[in-house]
Amino acid sequence: MSKIGETLGKNLRALRRAKGLTQEILAELVEVSPSYIGYLERGKKKPSIGLVEKIANALNVTLPMLFYSPEQFGNDELREFIGFLIDKDPKHIRLLHETHGL
Repeated sequence: MSKIGETLGKNLRALRRAKGLTQEILAELVEVSPSYIGYLERGKKKPSIGLVEKIANALNVTLPMLFYSPEQFGNDELREFIGFLIDKDPKHIRLLHETHGL
């Protein structure tokens, strides 16, 4: 399993669950089988860029969020904070920023 595939799969699963979607519902939204979503989440399949874009749109996230890895950042506190934000709704993040200046 490649590092990119592993990261994509982990993020896909976390974001899908955070949005309250089952594999079946996400599969229907992006026009693939539920088992294919499972393969993606386990890093067993490599999706096309077009499918990754469909998934990002269905989850209402940016493409980079699907490939984000906390290990990219050196500071432990920053990694932890970004990891906390990864599955949050962008509206909630904006609200946090506006009300608390974060």
